[in-house]
Amino acid sequence: MKERIVCLVAAAGRGVRFGREMPKSFYPVEGRPLLGWSLRALNAWGCISRYVVMVPAGWEAEAGKELAAEVPGASGEVLVGGETRQESVAMGLASISDADLVLVHDACRPIVSVALISRVVEAAREHGAAVPALGVTETLGRLRDDVLEGIVPRERVVGIQTPQAFKFDCIKKAFSAAGEAIRSATDESSLVLSAGFPVKVVEGEVWNIKVTVKEDLEIMGSFLSGRKLALPPCAGD
Repeated sequence: MKERIVCLVAAAGRGVRFGREMPKSFYPVEGRPLLGWSLRALNAWGCISRYVVMVPAGWEAEAGKELAAEVPGASGEVLVGGETRQESVAMGLASISDADLVLVHDACRPIVSVALISRVVEAAREHGAAVPALGVTETLGRLRDDVLEGIVPRERVVGIQTPQAFKFDCIKKAFSAAGEAIRSATDESSLVLSAGFPVKVVEGEVWNIKVTVKEDLEIMGSFLSGRKLALPPCAGD
């Protein structure tokens, strides 16, 4: 029997740091919204059985257009998400009646590669849960108000990316056990860990960029178009 992989695409965030014009996942880059780019990248992998896209209320029709355009003929649906990322994912999970694996991906990571998706899925097949991550290169500081209080050792610290992959039973049990923690959890792996399941870490990718502020759109546009960034002039120029 063919493996059934359902992909939950988290696109319900309003993007407070983006302003109020539109939800972050619908901002256009090189003629296509971030959600469209993400769906296109996920579909390039070729093994996703069904898509569930969670969006803010009022954006269902727009998301449906992107799903039909970027994943033609695929099984999929658009749902109104919750107030937080994990509430949205919980709603997406509730819509799944049968799956072998569940992928969860941020719509604001629009250039995820086929190789990275394959790595994460293969690890989840073996270990039950897997996330991509990169070692931290910057010095990490701990603050008290606006004063540096200390330095956080970075040797065992990683930055976690998406897509994250889970066996269906694993993520269902983790969300069922989470209770109110769903509202404050920052990602799925934290809930899976809290439920007592191990999470395998695989190598992430530096270009699997998360669009967080509007300036990131210019960086993303340069990746997608191949053009050079317009850098500010050096002092004295």
